[in-house]
Amino acid sequence: MNTRAPVASTDPHGHRDNARGGLGVVTLTLMTAALFLTLRNMPMMAATGLQMVFFNAVTVFAFLIPIALVSAELATTWPRNGVFHWVEEAFGTRWGFVAVWLQWVQSLFGITSILSYVAASLAWAIDPKLASDRYFIVAVILVVYWTATLVNLRGTRASGLISSVCLGAGVLLPSLVLIALATWYVIQGHPLHLNLSSAASNWLPLAHPQQSLVLFLSFIFGVVGIEVSASHAREVRNVRRNYPMAVFAAAVLGFAVTLLGGLAVAAIIPVQQLDLVSGATQALARLLDLAHLPALAPVFALLVAFGAAGQVSTWVVGPIKGLWAAGCAGNLPRPLQAVNAHGVPRNLLVVQSLAMSTVALIFLIVPSVNTAFLLLTSAAVVLYAAMYLMLFAAAIRLRYSEPDAPRPYRVPGGRTWGLWLVAGTGFATTLACLLIGLLPPGSGIAEDAYTPAMLATLTIMLIIPLLLHRWRRPTWTIAAKPE
Repeated sequence: MNTRAPVASTDPHGHRDNARGGLGVVTLTLMTAALFLTLRNMPMMAATGLQMVFFNAVTVFAFLIPIALVSAELATTWPRNGVFHWVEEAFGTRWGFVAVWLQWVQSLFGITSILSYVAASLAWAIDPKLASDRYFIVAVILVVYWTATLVNLRGTRASGLISSVCLGAGVLLPSLVLIALATWYVIQGHPLHLNLSSAASNWLPLAHPQQSLVLFLSFIFGVVGIEVSASHAREVRNVRRNYPMAVFAAAVLGFAVTLLGGLAVAAIIPVQQLDLVSGATQALARLLDLAHLPALAPVFALLVAFGAAGQVSTWVVGPIKGLWAAGCAGNLPRPLQAVNAHGVPRNLLVVQSLAMSTVALIFLIVPSVNTAFLLLTSAAVVLYAAMYLMLFAAAIRLRYSEPDAPRPYRVPGGRTWGLWLVAGTGFATTLACLLIGLLPPGSGIAEDAYTPAMLATLTIMLIIPLLLHRWRRPTWTIAAKPE
């Protein structure tokens, strides 16, 4: 999208109120929701039974709301370049680069897991046996991702349209049908596979805490990324009002749809038969068969795949824009700073696509598709958790280092105590997630090798941006930093 077209005013802190053009509340809400709203996490939620109510409450109140509140304050006060600019403002360019690097590199693992879900959904539409075919999974991953990359080279307008259409047709519609048919299933008196016991162990992770806590990461992974929409803050009409509204609307929408969808899957499919990758499609197929509409199962499988592909499209360009901004600050070589006529960093997108294609090969190395899916999810959560720790710390520091900066939106609660409560809660939950991510996510994974491998991955991904920053050259910095 050509961001020079609207007439805009910019204050010293980077606020930009577009008088015309730009993104509205509805479009930004759908783009933000498309970052995390998916049927992909419903099977892992269903695997926890009624504990999903507890885990969902913790996710929303101790993680999602803190991120939404903190991101709304930071994005409306410093709307340039998202996480990079926020952490840079608080701790300097070096750590801003590390933060946006972590946000970007986790997306390589996260997007690959999403794409495996696209492949599994397509398999249900073609031949369910293909869901366990590793070569089919990798082929779909590569085709869908490179297609999304080519589409995103046309700019934000194309990405926003794709996100909105895919979210509506491929996420909201199948979710509503799943929830409606599950309600009909219960009313008709069909057997429930969800344990409704009032015992504390049925509602809280008491019996098998390690297994439940590992599955809890699927809840967290289901809402990460809500702050990525901040990279579009400079393109939003009336950013001071519309950005917080869009973020909160997306958070409410995501919470309602995923909780009801998870309960629906748990009620329909016995946990022993549940496919952790394509369980939502599995439940839809079962419900449609009971409703004497089996011919619609492949159609909904295609819609689910379509919705997940739209989520990939949003992730393709979101984190890369922050990394590009950090590169223009002198942290990446000039060739990686090149943009096309639509303002999209084309060379970085190609590098990202090559890196993601390499990560996708894990499905050819790990014997089980489910195991590979869990490994990718855990790696993404661990890397993302490290970034979120920096984000919450930056928000607190900026309240003290720049107390007088005009804040169109402030986290409620006095001058500082409200932010300490909100950001502190988010920080503690994020730290817990990082530690949980170091636990083996399932059987078939060597326990003695998993934790050292995760720690090594985190360490390497922290060292790389620090070395790039140390080796930077004066010629890498462009004359004017990107907005």
